[in-house]
Amino acid sequence: MSFGLNNTFPRLIRPTIHSFRWTPNIKSRVGHASGFHATKHLADGSTFIKGSVNDAVTLPPRDKVLGSYHWDFERLLSVSLIPLTIASVVKGAHPITDLFFGIIIPIHCHIGFDAVITDYLPARRMPVINKISTWGLRLATLTVLYGCYEFNTNDVGLVELVKKTWHA
Repeated sequence: MSFGLNNTFPRLIRPTIHSFRWTPNIKSRVGHASGFHATKHLADGSTFIKGSVNDAVTLPPRDKVLGSYHWDFERLLSVSLIPLTIASVVKGAHPITDLFFGIIIPIHCHIGFDAVITDYLPARRMPVINKISTWGLRLATLTVLYGCYEFNTNDVGLVELVKKTWHA
């Protein structure tokens, strides 16, 4: 006996039939696996943790491509855009600034999109989509780098393009 109230209230808050209190209508997530890296998934969907509580954590081997070196390189690219932008605003269009913008901006965007792919399309859950996305990003980055080279050498350049667009 709902008296037609189910359609007038939001889905999370509905009156209960046996009492006059408002209760949330939230389904519990039974069997939800935790996000720890030591958690293993079995074929039946259950999980277990490898080792015991007293075992030391095994660290992955050091890699210069990943970790703090990679983070430092990202910050170096981001910070280098600041004086480059100031120089192009003060001095105007120059082939050197066009060259640096044509290299730094696509690599900066590549690193950002790679982080999005790593976070939202993880290889352990979606290996095929992750591979396709990663190689698609690499192909797109190379295409943009080539396009920036062609635009800087055969046309007005990136700084002049932004200047003309700004004053249009």
